[in-house]
Order: sequence, then C-alpha cells, then structure tokens
Amino acid sequence: MDIGTKIKELRTKRGLSQEQLAEQLCVSRQAVTKWETGVGMPDVENLVAISRLFGISADELLLNAGSEEAGEKHPCFESATSVDIAEPLRLDIHAGCARTIRFACIDSEKVTVALQSETITDLDRAFKVYLDPQGRNFDIDIKNTGVVADSIARSELDIVIEAPVAYADSVEIEMNADECTIADASMDIELAGYLKRLHLNRVAGHLEIDTAGDLETIATGVTGRLDINQIGATSIVRITDGTPFAAATRGKLGRRTLCYTCNGEPVQTPHENAQDAPLSIELAGSRVELTIDTVSVEG
Repeated sequence: MDIGTKIKELRTKRGLSQEQLAEQLCVSRQAVTKWETGVGMPDVENLVAISRLFGISADELLLNAGSEEAGEKHPCFESATSVDIAEPLRLDIHAGCARTIRFACIDSEKVTVALQSETITDLDRAFKVYLDPQGRNFDIDIKNTGVVADSIARSELDIVIEAPVAYADSVEIEMNADECTIADASMDIELAGYLKRLHLNRVAGHLEIDTAGDLETIATGVTGRLDINQIGATSIVRITDGTPFAAATRGKLGRRTLCYTCNGEPVQTPHENAQDAPLSIELAGSRVELTIDTVSVEG
C-alpha cells in the first residue's frame, strides 16, 4: 500500500477522524486529506510526528507503505458471538493468546466478541467463546481448543470486543498479546497478563495496569487515574495530545524511577506535573522505570 493508505489505516485503527489527527499533528485537515488521497506527501518533520504518534519508527512507516503493496493482508476469516444485556455489569474478560485485542464501548445493547484472522480458516473450531452472565458479573472466556498452537494465535488472531456504553460498568481483561486498544470507555479498567503495546483512546476513569514485560502506552484523550504496577520492566507512556498530568511513585521496597521527555528529548519534571491535573499517573512495583513522553502540540 502507499503511504497515504498506511496513514489512513493507522488513523482509523486508532479511531481518529482526519480533523483529530490534524489537531494532534498541528496541521490542517486538508493536509491529512492530501496525504491519504495521494495528492501530497508528509515532509520529514511530519513523518517523524506521525511515527511517534502511532508508536512506530519512520522507517517502519515508509517500509510498510512500500512493501505491503504486493502482498497486502486483510482479515479473511471472522467469527462473531453476541448477547443482549439490559443492566450495568462488570465485564470479566479472559482473552487468552492473541496478536491484538480491541475493546470499545459503542451505542448498542449487545456485548459482541469477534475473532478475526488472515490465516486461521475455521475460527469456530479453533476457539470457543463463552458469554456467561453471573449476577452483576459478565464473564467472557475465549478458549483455544487446541486446533492451533498458542504461538499461532499470538501471531495470527485478532480479537474485537464491543460493549454497550450504557451498561458496561467496569472491565477487567486478562491477556497474552502484543497489542491492546481501549477506546471510548468511561469506567474502571484493569489489565493483566502480558502486553507489549497499549493504545488508550478517549478513556476516562481509573485504569490499573498489572502486566509483565516492557510496555509502551500511547494515550490520546485520557483523563482520570493511571496506575502502573510492574516488576523488572522499562516502560513508557506517550501522551500525544498535551494533556496535563501529575506523576508519582508508590511503595517502599524496590526501585521505582520516573523519567520525563518531550518529543523524545529528556526534560526536567514538566510544569504540567500538578496535583490538580486531569491525568494522574502512579508507578508501583519493583525494579521498574517509567518514562512519560509528552508530544508538543504547539505550532
């Protein structure tokens, strides 16, 4: 695919409109339209800003745009399961192994779980989805039946979970995935398991992250409280829209280090680090380092 198509794909996957992307890059909406339609090409500065916003390198952005054209992959196979709900519920999701997991709140009265893959042809046989209301709790279990190995699921399975915005009271997701996206959610959220990259788009509430391994979190339109609890990890939170934040560490034993950068360049404690900031970030755990990187939104 060309670079304009790649930018559009990244933008829509993040759930951004052209205008929202333009605001975050400090360009006009017309500029984004020209890029996506092939009329114009981002300059080097904008390529760097785009790659930083979406958590990929500029080389990866350019190489993917050129190399995927001959053998572009799309989800060829899909299996969806849904159930109606009519009262506020706590969602308890055991997602298992997957390449990507997306959770979003939408205007609906259904909880829907969709499994997608380019290569796993019989998703209904390879995975079983159990939707089990238990009083105020709603359990979602995605189980591998053994038809495909977990390593295949980690590289070839995408999971999309949509919940009613009016009835999803809180959510807990346990996963083993490379990437997770949480979008349009105003609730308490708990994430556990193994995860490499987390996208938070228009999320408000108390978010607890208790995952293994180094984690990159890309936050756009996030307010509330973000608690990160890790052991032996070096992680980063990228705040892409200039949201003011307060940051602190918690705990007495073990080392916890906070670092600050702006557009990838080291800075002292930012002036946004105020107690009345709309976003509060707290780091807990042991032998953990967290860098908070803010993307400048000034023109």
